[in-house]
Amino acid sequence: MSGAENDGRATVDILLQQILNGLSIASVITLIAVGVTLIFGLTGIINFAHGEFLMVGSIVTWLAVSNGIAFPLALILGVLAVAMMGFVLERAIFRFTLERPTNGFIVSLGLIVVLQHIVILFWNANQKSIPRPLTTVWEVGGVRIASVRVMVILMTIAVVTMTYVMITRSRYGRALRASVEDRDTAALMGIPVRRYITGVFVLGSALAGLGGGLLIALFPITPFTGGTMVMKGFAVALIGGLGNLTGAVAAGLILGIVEGFSAGYGFSEWTDAYSFGLMILVLLFRPQGLFGGTSGPKMA
Repeated sequence: MSGAENDGRATVDILLQQILNGLSIASVITLIAVGVTLIFGLTGIINFAHGEFLMVGSIVTWLAVSNGIAFPLALILGVLAVAMMGFVLERAIFRFTLERPTNGFIVSLGLIVVLQHIVILFWNANQKSIPRPLTTVWEVGGVRIASVRVMVILMTIAVVTMTYVMITRSRYGRALRASVEDRDTAALMGIPVRRYITGVFVLGSALAGLGGGLLIALFPITPFTGGTMVMKGFAVALIGGLGNLTGAVAAGLILGIVEGFSAGYGFSEWTDAYSFGLMILVLLFRPQGLFGGTSGPKMA
């Protein structure tokens, strides 16, 4: 094989490696985007504290693993803890902002600071990490495939698929879609809309908790990690179309490929700029997102 062919093969290997890495991070971001888009679709609330929900999921997973609990159980504990937190916050705070979603947005900004400071108060601001739950690395050609990254991607695919099937095929999902179309009319038809809103908050929070547990399996986290992740989560939700579940998943895939290309062929330190640049272009030329979004719940 000639030197040019070797160089070409090496370039392809680097690109594939970076795309795999990008997809594993995009999987976590997609979980945030799906939670954000579900909550917005039913309530009209843009919950910027969703990144802190992810951070809390990471912290709970870290605490469990640090106390000798196996990673799978620690991950479940993280999901349950954040789901419960979402339930409490929805019942205690967000339910009173449903008629004025802008107030809910402002409340979520305040929650960012509150949750960050609670974590710092009890567990300081230092980086937290856990041993990788899977350490096997497969060599395929010149590409190193870390089993932990494959786990993150496969778990995201499984969870998002189950969420999609539940929303599109189940009785609960039909009632949920009716509530999104018109909350008042759905309530008149006997659908317990307030209960569904609570359920969506719990589901969205659980997805963020799962994302947090998967993220700390890949990288160390700090109390401020949620800020970066939620910005990308909103970028994905906006690119796909805010309120559109399918769009959020497709945009997450696009983001992973874009970040892979930027790291492989561009400047890796500009990866975030490429992602947000794509979001800006999409919003300029297609404000409703690539797959069409909603403007929030419709009320009579």
